[in-house]
Amino acid sequence: MSENVDPELTRLLILELRRHLPALEKKPPNLEACRRTLHALKGSAGLAGESELAASLQRLERRVREGEIPAIVEASHLVKRAVERLESGHRFAGSAWPEPPSDLRPQALDPMVRTQYTEEISDRLRAIDAALAFAGDPVDAAMAAYRHVHTMKGAASAVGDEPMSWFCHGLEERLKSATVHERAVAALQELGGFRAVLGALLDDPETALRTLRGMPSKGRISTLPTPRPSQRPEEEPRTFGVDDGTIRVEAQSIDRLLDRFVVIGLARERIAGQVERTRGRAGRLRRMRAELSEALRLIGPPRPWGAPAAALKRVDKAIATLTDMTDEIDRAAYEMRAGDLVLKDSVSDARGELAAMRQMPVGQMFARIASAVEAEARRSRREVVVRIEGAEETIDRRLSEMLLEPCLQIARNSVAHGIEPPQNRTEMGKPSAGTIKLSARKGGSRLTITISDDGQGVDVTAVRKRAVDAGAVAPALADAADDNTLLALLFLPGFSTRETSDLLAGRGIGLDIALGSIQRLRGALRLSSRHGEGFAARVEIPIETGLASVLWIGAGGEEYAVPAANARAVRKNGMENGPRVPHLSACLEARTNDQAPLALEIGLYDDPPYAVGIDSVGRTEKVLVRPLTPLVSTMGPYAGAIVREDGSLRLAIDVYALAPRARALGAVPEAHTSVFPLRDGT
Repeated sequence: MSENVDPELTRLLILELRRHLPALEKKPPNLEACRRTLHALKGSAGLAGESELAASLQRLERRVREGEIPAIVEASHLVKRAVERLESGHRFAGSAWPEPPSDLRPQALDPMVRTQYTEEISDRLRAIDAALAFAGDPVDAAMAAYRHVHTMKGAASAVGDEPMSWFCHGLEERLKSATVHERAVAALQELGGFRAVLGALLDDPETALRTLRGMPSKGRISTLPTPRPSQRPEEEPRTFGVDDGTIRVEAQSIDRLLDRFVVIGLARERIAGQVERTRGRAGRLRRMRAELSEALRLIGPPRPWGAPAAALKRVDKAIATLTDMTDEIDRAAYEMRAGDLVLKDSVSDARGELAAMRQMPVGQMFARIASAVEAEARRSRREVVVRIEGAEETIDRRLSEMLLEPCLQIARNSVAHGIEPPQNRTEMGKPSAGTIKLSARKGGSRLTITISDDGQGVDVTAVRKRAVDAGAVAPALADAADDNTLLALLFLPGFSTRETSDLLAGRGIGLDIALGSIQRLRGALRLSSRHGEGFAARVEIPIETGLASVLWIGAGGEEYAVPAANARAVRKNGMENGPRVPHLSACLEARTNDQAPLALEIGLYDDPPYAVGIDSVGRTEKVLVRPLTPLVSTMGPYAGAIVREDGSLRLAIDVYALAPRARALGAVPEAHTSVFPLRDGT
């Protein structure tokens, strides 16, 4: 925004504001007249060089056009405040970027353009990541980032995404002046620091705006980059060469194909049933033939006083016909059964291959995080070594994309908060290069990703003091809270253990966004720390869809599936001393307190095992686990739904969500148990 404002234009703008104010204060308000008034004032503010005022008036005009009466009252207050500011010789300023204006709020986008808009913004974000990771001239990288941010602003304005348009405008103003080395480095640092916000504005604008409003408003923001490395701009995912033989297939198409294979599986089951019935008919015919043969034997040879020879010949012919029919049906049943087995194997293989198309190694996501960490460490003059474990684990591509943003933010915080400068580490007796470890492990229907570092960790005592000083918790509660409870305060927007305003030095702008993204995936984020030794964040995500190996069990007359990888052993219940084994039905719906005949021991990653009582155990099978509706998912510790081959529906158990219920019931003496409903976490 230019500072060279024409005083005459400002004087005329004040007159226009005063002249149109009565139209906004008229009772009852006229929506169309107010809309025209705001449209005219918006143009006048733009001509006078008051772009922030013009932007606020434009947003209010849109709300009035949609019939929001409160927007007229807000517009009246805005015009009065603008007149006061301009008459006192000051420029109009709604808020200091990056603090969002009070009237800025996300709007639902047109579904007809939402998909295309999302793809365009995602492509531009990948291009920005490439610019942030660029090792060449910072000015070139800043100019490339400026072009992509400018394009994002235009696209957001075109579809009505006001928060994205406003935020990109602020970034654009900072990037366009990056024409020398020092300014370019500072601009890239600021862009990198707000990289998580750009992603959140696309996925969850409410959380992004709430986070920005929770930041301290004073002080210049100086940040380090948070690049999300990916393909170079010329390697956009929508473009494929003819040499690599690849095509782009939407995940929804694969889902539809998997659904069709379920239908094919049901049809195959009907065919298999018909085969069994045909074999049964062949068996009955064979028995009829045997009975006729026995009857013919009992009759004996033709005699003058016995059965007529013609009748005996007819019986004999019937036996021969039955023999031929039986043999023919047997051959048909055998061929149909062979075809059924081939079809079964083909359907199973095809479902597995289709499901695999949506899978990717976690190592691909880790490689992008590692590249971002290394780029940020270079800019912050820190030495960092990234170690990766479990890179071979596979996850759904869409889940990988959704996990990338929060995991990047957590890794960025490890560089900013945790890893000390080389000289400081040497003085403390540590290696000059810090270590950030990325590990993944998939157990049953749950994926655990751990991001840890060997840096300075978090001083829980400082967190406790800061929480009390900031009024986040009462002193008595802070004294009684354990370390995990206090570490959870780091998720609050704007909460920090430091007094400085540096974005990466404790503002907490990233952790609350990361937590929101993980919670939208029905996951959990757990923090642990040892002051002076390191910090770890563990992300636990249920794998909602895909082929999984499950063990079928029975409890309370129902059939359930548990991840085969978590089912350690099945034993006779009551054989060993120890905690009481609660019945699975009691853990799910508290329908029974009867002792189950069997006990299923369930193992968890990084947590102690536990046991639940079951009535029966079935076979292990690889099945397609489907996501649950929000209503069903709140009714119990369920990981998904499974459609059986006969068309019936079964529920898969989330063994992690079941654990607190089983442990709580197991800790209660049997004589004191009663039928009562359990809630998650109890």
